[in-house]
Amino acid sequence: MRRSWFPLAGLITLSAVLVACAQDVAAFPAPTGATINVGAVLSLTGSQADSGQMAKEGYLFCQDWINAKGGVTLGGVGHRLNIDIADDQSRPSIAASTTEQLISQMHDTLLLGPSNDATTARAAPVAEQHQVPMISGGAASDAIFNNHYHYLFSVLAPSSRQLQGVIDMALAQNPKPQRVAILYAGDSLSAEVASAAEGYAQASGLTITYTGRYPSGVNDLSGQLGGAVGVGADLLLEVGHASESVRTVQQAQQMNVEPRLFAFSQGPDTALFTSTLHRLADYSVGTTQWAPAARNRISYFVDGFHYALAYAAQFGHLPDEHAAAATASCLTLEVAIERANSIVPRWVRDSLAIMDLNTFFGEIKFDDRGANAVKPVYVEQVQAGRAVLVWPPDVANARPRYPDPGWAKR
Repeated sequence: MRRSWFPLAGLITLSAVLVACAQDVAAFPAPTGATINVGAVLSLTGSQADSGQMAKEGYLFCQDWINAKGGVTLGGVGHRLNIDIADDQSRPSIAASTTEQLISQMHDTLLLGPSNDATTARAAPVAEQHQVPMISGGAASDAIFNNHYHYLFSVLAPSSRQLQGVIDMALAQNPKPQRVAILYAGDSLSAEVASAAEGYAQASGLTITYTGRYPSGVNDLSGQLGGAVGVGADLLLEVGHASESVRTVQQAQQMNVEPRLFAFSQGPDTALFTSTLHRLADYSVGTTQWAPAARNRISYFVDGFHYALAYAAQFGHLPDEHAAAATASCLTLEVAIERANSIVPRWVRDSLAIMDLNTFFGEIKFDDRGANAVKPVYVEQVQAGRAVLVWPPDVANARPRYPDPGWAKR
């Protein structure tokens, strides 16, 4: 998890967000209509607690912002938003039973969450059975979307597109890479992402020279790196986890493996990567669903920069992609309710199905599977010890540094 302390946190309040919107909190009357209760299933304890806790903060930030501006507006009346947050303990089976409880016992007929693919896979069928809309900021797996649930929506770009931006960025450079090696962890999601990346790379005219699978959490990747260098790959893609990305760079330096570009599904955007690797981290690229610097078109809420400032003021640290996705999910639900002018689940669901909203998180527009059909996955590169946004070019705040000059010139 990436948590950065913000030095101006004590000077910025939630009103900074409203000021950025040219709105004055005092100008809004307090909500007078009946409270709108929304359920949220999150992994607050267990193996996925880090991302779940960030998602919780993202939901609470959105709840506070909506209520500060007068609530969710229905028929000209403001209604206070209340998010009932329940812990699934990072266990898919509990995610299913907790979702059932929120619907049947808490009578929540609108849902947010869960915060990861595994728990979403078990919660989504329950919401579908009850015909309750669920907007997730944690579901990206195409295996979930391919069930074609009618009531599940996710603000995330699907995992099949996770490395497309990296490949597009590399092909826009000179000299273009020709040969690609793909290393991937043995878990099902990593395998899914790697397979999609391989197909996209081939469709883009690249030659796949090597694919190597390794057990998740492995400490020795020298065999896979040896296979990649043996076939002369000039673009090395790794689909795994942040700790594995760190180990890959360390062993690549020891083995003098020098492709034109190292690209990772996770790692370069984390403090672990840069603090552990120092100068070795430079030139590596990684993917993220959100970056504060992204210059997205905004039709509602504020831009990423002002969101990050106000979030830091409230929680004492900057938001990460999990928090931002949660806030975007909550905002999308609010807009869907207001456009439907109702909290009737079917009407809110139909409003979500035709949603097209430009937000700090990117454009939100769902395909017939409930996946975000239009939002890109952003590419960040470590430059001079920090991650900067380099792709897509229309939202980036820096240019890619390419090709990698090699270990001796870092």
